[in-house]
Amino acid sequence: MRRLKKAFLFIGIFIVLLSATQVAMGEQAKENFNVKKGEVVFLLDTSGSMNTYDKDRLALDGIRQIIYSLPTNYKAGLVSYNTRVQSVVPINSEMGQMEAQLSTIEYKGYTNAGEGLNQAVGLFSNEQDVGRSIIMVTDGEIDMPGQQAKESSRILYSDAIKRAKDAGIKIYIVAVGSELNDPHMHIFDGAEMTDGAIYWQGQSGTLVQIMNRILYDRMKIPKRSVGVTDGNGGSLHVELPSPGAEHVKIMLTSSQGLQNVAADYSAEEGHITSGQNFAVVDMTRPAADTVDVRFQTPDLAGVEAYMTVEYAAQPVVDTTYRLEEQASAVTEGDKDRKANIPPVYNHYVDLKIWLEDSGGKNENLWNTPYYEGQEVSFRVNDVLKTEKISGGSIPFSLPIDGLKELSVEIDSSSFAERYGTIEPVNVKLLPPPDPVPEPEPDYRPLWAIMGVLGLVLILIVFWWIKKKNAAVIYVAQSPPSKEPVKMKTKTCTYSGKFNMYVVRTADGRDVPPQTYTLFGRNSGRMTLGQILTSCKIKLGRIGEEDIIIYPGPDNSVIIMDQSERCTVLRGMEILKKGMGYPVFYNEKITITFEDESTEMEIHYKNLKPSERKS
Repeated sequence: MRRLKKAFLFIGIFIVLLSATQVAMGEQAKENFNVKKGEVVFLLDTSGSMNTYDKDRLALDGIRQIIYSLPTNYKAGLVSYNTRVQSVVPINSEMGQMEAQLSTIEYKGYTNAGEGLNQAVGLFSNEQDVGRSIIMVTDGEIDMPGQQAKESSRILYSDAIKRAKDAGIKIYIVAVGSELNDPHMHIFDGAEMTDGAIYWQGQSGTLVQIMNRILYDRMKIPKRSVGVTDGNGGSLHVELPSPGAEHVKIMLTSSQGLQNVAADYSAEEGHITSGQNFAVVDMTRPAADTVDVRFQTPDLAGVEAYMTVEYAAQPVVDTTYRLEEQASAVTEGDKDRKANIPPVYNHYVDLKIWLEDSGGKNENLWNTPYYEGQEVSFRVNDVLKTEKISGGSIPFSLPIDGLKELSVEIDSSSFAERYGTIEPVNVKLLPPPDPVPEPEPDYRPLWAIMGVLGLVLILIVFWWIKKKNAAVIYVAQSPPSKEPVKMKTKTCTYSGKFNMYVVRTADGRDVPPQTYTLFGRNSGRMTLGQILTSCKIKLGRIGEEDIIIYPGPDNSVIIMDQSERCTVLRGMEILKKGMGYPVFYNEKITITFEDESTEMEIHYKNLKPSERKS
């Protein structure tokens, strides 16, 4: 008996803790819903030793790289320090003031990081729902002329770290040179205590690569990769995801330098900002769907290109009402009494939700193939839901008995593009009145005819559904300049096999090669995740479910990359997102997954006659 009481007590405590955890998680999700603003302060060490470790002043170039890549609703400030604070630029300053201060910076004196961090923390505003970061570039530990001054700076540095932590400010430290080789140095406490990060130049990559990692991996600035090139120059043809963009930036970076950057585009406003190792094409309300960028680099210099797209949008909700008659509680024997009871209905609303361009032509921003099938999180009356975009909108249905209105809020963080704060929309519910029942006519003479017609209709619907469910995909043509063509996969069958080799994993484990036979399988859509599961290869959720495979004509298979950050190559050609590419016998597919570590090769081979027979 005592054991039973203890068991019930344990179950009760567990349920209470679980409920409290779910409430806390719900409140946190609600707090982070549609948070988009940001403030960044750059804290630059300008002591004399920087002349040794930053002769080419690449630290200043890295700061400009991030500033010009930030979204429009981010604000940036600057504090530079040596023996004392050398310059301060408030976060609400114009870019001209920031450029003027950067151009006058000199590397001299000691390293008073305490006063520098103290000034940097003080620059942030008190505005709510703002992400705050400090990016600190330094080459050494705190160093002052006297022991007392050095200790005072250390104390001030520690106090500033506590203030930053209390204010939710993350500190990212970029260590340049060879002096900061001990990860336990006092200067690194700023990153460790604020849930920031530490990057060592060389060990963590070049300054250009480190700045990109802070911007996109840590600060979570949405971006799309639009090209990677090697050589002494080149060009990029960039397609914008949909019309109605408020702001578009194309960022190019190269650790070996960029020169003569030019771009062909059409927009209300636009300009190109260049540095030693970066360039940004900045456009306001572009009028064309494509942008062509040309550039030059030193020999064998790699160039990475990213695009950020910002929209000014407002949600639109279309409503359609329907009702369903409740099942009657009257028994079959009380038919006379049942005929005199009016029917009772359950009421429903079918919603279609989309985002409309609020800054221009009021167009549906999702009415493009790019957004088709993307998952979107949203709330209806504070209940979190996730659905896929279909035909330019999110279809969603719910019962409305007892409800007068609905509040619909879209989570803009569901997209790789950046949306401004999307205000909730309130929808008043105005369902039509319930139908008035009429005496039911005698349809028995027509039952035989209706049965025949119903059977015919079922056959027609079955044929229509079968035809509708035939997969239609867009297949890339060769040469690349040709427009993609639609192709139905319904009539195509699988053949051949996949020889799969996991080249590299994130944890360094070895995965034996596997063979997956395609011949004889159902002619439908498959994912790479399903194939790997069948072969008992577990890589984790790193995008394999978004690599789609269809049967193609002439014994080919169609490969489509619908992932966010996977890189898929057919031979040496990078597959565009959402576009099908035919792969024929003896061709190879190379996949780098979203964790940027795991890589595998898939060789598409024909089956020998003996293999087909088995």
